[in-house]
Order: sequence, then structure tokens, then C-alpha cells
Amino acid sequence: MWQYLYMKLYMNRSHQLDFFRGLFLILILVDHYLTWDNLVMKFTSEFIGWVSAAEAFVFLSGLTAGLVYTYKLADKGEAYIKKAATKRALDIYKYHTILFLLTLLILFSHKPIRLFWMSTFSDIVHEPMLATLKGFLLLYQPLYLDILPMYAVFLLFVPLAIRSFRNGNHLLLLSISFLLYLIGTFELVSPLMGPNFFQVRVNLGYFNLLSWQFLFVIGIFIGFLAYYKKVERLKQNIPLLTVALIITITLFLLKLLDVSFLNFNLGFWTEKGHLRPLRLLNFAAIFTIVTFVSFRFRSWFKYKPINYLGKHSLEVFSFHILLIILFKPFGAYLNSLWKIKLSETTYIYPYSTLLLLVLIPALYVAPIIMKKRSYGPIKLKRPVS
Repeated sequence: MWQYLYMKLYMNRSHQLDFFRGLFLILILVDHYLTWDNLVMKFTSEFIGWVSAAEAFVFLSGLTAGLVYTYKLADKGEAYIKKAATKRALDIYKYHTILFLLTLLILFSHKPIRLFWMSTFSDIVHEPMLATLKGFLLLYQPLYLDILPMYAVFLLFVPLAIRSFRNGNHLLLLSISFLLYLIGTFELVSPLMGPNFFQVRVNLGYFNLLSWQFLFVIGIFIGFLAYYKKVERLKQNIPLLTVALIITITLFLLKLLDVSFLNFNLGFWTEKGHLRPLRLLNFAAIFTIVTFVSFRFRSWFKYKPINYLGKHSLEVFSFHILLIILFKPFGAYLNSLWKIKLSETTYIYPYSTLLLLVLIPALYVAPIIMKKRSYGPIKLKRPVS
């Protein structure tokens, strides 16, 4: 009985994190499936600035890891979190290898699909054995097959980060992470990360790890602080919210209006693959606003069907990749059957867009098919104050 009361008093469930993870999984599916000139994409991809679901999902993954592994460190010690993080990273790597093999199987089983993806998965099509070997070694990470390896690598460093934060070395670690970010975002070591890495033709993916690790580490740090309830004041900081609103509105207007007369290369400073500074600033501002709103209105962002996807984020994300590989070629065919032109760069594609009514519900079968246990909602025993 006392154990039950203890759990009720000191455990906390973060349904909002599950909600946002689930929401961004849906947006990722929509953005990966639709073509860039589809009207719907104007509202799902970078609608309010130079921020996409990818930034939010990587950050939330770091924040979730920060919360969970800080609790595990306090409850079970360093050895346990090293083992747990390694096991989780291996689980993600297994998903990656299975997805790679299934992609190979799909491409060579269906000629129309193979022809559609010829340029995207050219190495798989032309050199399947070598591509598979490099894929397993993470030296070949084509489009859609580059997110899970990045997350697996990041997870291996979570125990080190949590231990450093606990020992008071947060400034040192954040400084090192920021330095790596600068190296990555300005491509200061591009020769080492290029296509001739170690004299072998490689593809390390669209996302630059040195750049994106900073967003993940910041997420870990905020998760660490949140566990010890050290971010409560930031959630209610009106001056900080005001600055965030000014930044968000300013960048939104810059994106919306023609500012070519400024002679400023916005394309470079907002580029996604290297998480350029303006994109990172844009995300930080929007995150601040969303955090303020979610703190003030705690009953919001807790819709059970979306929470369900967030609880099973690894399974759902992995399954969405298979859906994209299978159905994006069909969507392109449907686009050719009927389209309504709105402008030179915007169309309505009724048939392919309607297919989303099948693809989004299909995400809900991922946890059932893969039969993996949930890692959410996050359940944490709070320290006694």
C-alpha cells in the first residue's frame, strides 16, 4: 500500500511530450509524402518560419532522453544508464538495418517503385551488396534512412552528458557542443565529411551530425533541468516570451516578403541540413512560445490518439519510412491524373492528398506490428524537495 502511495506522490506523467512527438510524426509523414508544390505543404512544412518538424522531433528526443536518463541515473546509477543507453541505441540500429533490408527488398520486387526511387537510392539499385554493407556500417545513409543512425549515435553520448550536468560541468559540455555546432554549420571540416571519406565513397546523410548534435544536447540539458524543476521560472518569463515573439514575427515576415533588396543570403543562413544559425534561432523562439503556452494551459496538447503515436515514436517513425517508400510513387502517379493549378509553384492534388486519409491511420498499426513496448508517456520519480 505504501508503495502505491509513494508512486502517486512522486511520479509524474508527461502527456504533453507524447502529444508533441505524435503530432510531429504526423507532420513528418505528410511532408515526406507530399510534393513540395502541393498546397497542403504550405501549411505543414515551415509554415511559421524556417522551422520544420525535424528540428522539433530531434529536440524532443533529446529532451525526453534528458528526463528519462536523469531519473535513471538518480535511481539506478551510472552503470545502469550506460547499459540502458547502449541497449536503446542498438535497438534503433536494428530498426535501421531492418528498414534498409526492407527497402532493398521493395526496390527489387517492384520495378515501378525502383524506377521512381532510382536517383534517391542509386547505390542500392546499382550496387546492392556494397550499398548494404556500407549501410550497415553507417557509411551510406540515403534520404529517409539517415535519421535513425543519427539518433542512435547521439544516444551513446547521453550518459556522458547527464553525468557532466550532474557534476556541474554543464558550461564546459555546452561550450564544446556549441563549438562542434559552429564547425558543422559552417562546414569547417567538410573535406573529412565529404564523399571520399577514408578513400571510400560515402553518404553520411542529409543532416550534419556536428550541427544537429547541438540541438539534441540542448534538449538533454533542458530535460535534466526539468527533472529537477529548474525551468519553472523560464516557463513564465514574460520578457523572454516578448523577445521570442519579436524574433518569430520578424523571421516570419522575412520569409513571407521579398527582401532580396537587403542583399542578404537568407538561403545560406536558414539552410536545414547544417542547421544554420537563423534556423536554430527561429526554432528557439518558437519553442519558447510553445513552452509558455503549454505551461499556462496544461489541459491542452493531450489528445489521446496523438499521444498514442508519441508513446511509440520509434515504431511509428520506422513504419512511416516504409509507407513513404511504398506510396510516394503511387502519389506521384495520382498527381498526374488530376491537378488544379493555383500558381506557378502551387497546385491542389485531390487524389494524392486524399490518400493521406489512409496513410495517417496506418501509423496506428505500427506498434501492433512491431510489438515493442512503449517508452512513454514519460514516467518519472521526482526528487524530494
